[in-house]
Amino acid sequence: MRTEDVERVRRSHAEIDDPHGFAMRFYDVLFRVQPELRRLFPAPIDAQAAKFAGMLAAVVTQLDAPFALEADIAALGRRHVDYGVGEADYDAVGAALLIALHETLGEVFTPSVEQAWAAVYGEMAEAMIAAGAHAAVE
Repeated sequence: MRTEDVERVRRSHAEIDDPHGFAMRFYDVLFRVQPELRRLFPAPIDAQAAKFAGMLAAVVTQLDAPFALEADIAALGRRHVDYGVGEADYDAVGAALLIALHETLGEVFTPSVEQAWAAVYGEMAEAMIAAGAHAAVE
């Protein structure tokens, strides 16, 4: 990950005043963009949103510690296979994340901030997909 991307993601993440509210917005957007993904999540979504907010904060904190982050992301990717998440679902999640960030951050969500989040998410998604594929083969 590029240093400037890490800094942009961290600075913009710090601007999210209500992490749980952001997570709820993310799921709102995700289910609007890809309604069939709702089946993968328990109802109500509140507890899942709390997990997502915590996971996002942990990832942002560890962006400059790739070895620690790599293990966590791989484990997350393996778990997602068990949940029924397919490779194509990662695109919808990435799109929902960017939309929710834009809606939440407003003017703070500049094109360079968007590019940084897209790059960070893209690397994470690739690692999760690879770990999930490896787990499925075993």
